[in-house]
Amino acid sequence: MIVNKISPEIIKNVSILSNSPNSTTPLLVEAENFSLTKQFLDKYGYHYKPYRFANCFCVYMDNQDLDIISCQNFVKYIHSNPIVMTTALKDYPIYLDNLTLGKFLGQNQTICFIDTGLYPHFDFLFPQNRVLKFIDFTKGGNIPYDDNGHGTFVAGVACGCGIYSLDKSGIAPKANIISLKALSNIGNSTSNVILDAMQWVYENHKVYNISVVCMSFGADVINENDPLSRGAEALWKRGIIVVAAAGNSGPNERTIKSPGNNPYIITVGALDTSNMQIADFSSRGPTIYGHKPDLIAPAVDITSCSNSNIPYTNMSGTSVATPIVAGICADIKSRWPKMTNNEIKSFLLKNCSPITGNKDIEGAGYLNFKNFENNNL
Repeated sequence: MIVNKISPEIIKNVSILSNSPNSTTPLLVEAENFSLTKQFLDKYGYHYKPYRFANCFCVYMDNQDLDIISCQNFVKYIHSNPIVMTTALKDYPIYLDNLTLGKFLGQNQTICFIDTGLYPHFDFLFPQNRVLKFIDFTKGGNIPYDDNGHGTFVAGVACGCGIYSLDKSGIAPKANIISLKALSNIGNSTSNVILDAMQWVYENHKVYNISVVCMSFGADVINENDPLSRGAEALWKRGIIVVAAAGNSGPNERTIKSPGNNPYIITVGALDTSNMQIADFSSRGPTIYGHKPDLIAPAVDITSCSNSNIPYTNMSGTSVATPIVAGICADIKSRWPKMTNNEIKSFLLKNCSPITGNKDIEGAGYLNFKNFENNNL
């Protein structure tokens, strides 16, 4: 066994890998050479799922397999398969301001939500059905549902049309929606299921014109080669705007969650608009790559779509801030279709106003909507 090629978390908990050939644990194997690793796994009959876009495999193994696989020179590192959680809080009073930007409402754009699913809420179906695709990576199936509510809420912040309200709506109420259910009814998952959803986006984004992916979840960062971070980066390099939550582990520093720790993507922290301060719960940087989050957005006292007969419900957290920014990205892309993801990120940061000036707390600051108005959005 080559210990320096195995996550310390695995070494610490190596007893969880049973020596019984009928009891295996899924771990993430990062490849030095993807093709040779695949050939090896095929040759010896391992149960695995490849993620070429992230240069890794989810491999089911026991202690003996861990010893054998770590010794292969075409294997770079064996990661644990960390738990992924939604980044929402549910104990705040709620109110939703209409933050829709001008006449560009996300039309001709598609936002993909990797989350707990999607309830068939009227906000997404009226005046026409904007849900282009639903896939359940947890149980299988393609009929929309949300047994937690988080995914419906997040989608509503970005794309709700406010049909039950006279003056409230999401940020991009004309954007199309794709919902990939990768988190369970209690709002968690394992990293390999999230990678399943990411890989689907990587392979199908052109088919459905996916311009933005919203990731209102987070996991503890494994190391600099964290598979979730690498997966998000692969989507970004594909030209997709990836927006992720910073996490709710503040106010301590170095608490940014994965994939929000990735330097390429847009990472969103939480602003409390009642006092124009950074919310205490908002995760802080720095990360091993530098300053994070990139910016902050409203995240306290927000209302959005419910997965029940009550049209709207209450939620706060960086999960709420993330779809606000995702919706704004869709609006910008609707206004300037030829803008790249890098240009849109730069545009966002240039239109932020700092509060403290500490980039490890707020990044560039909060989105200043007056600046957007000056850009005629």
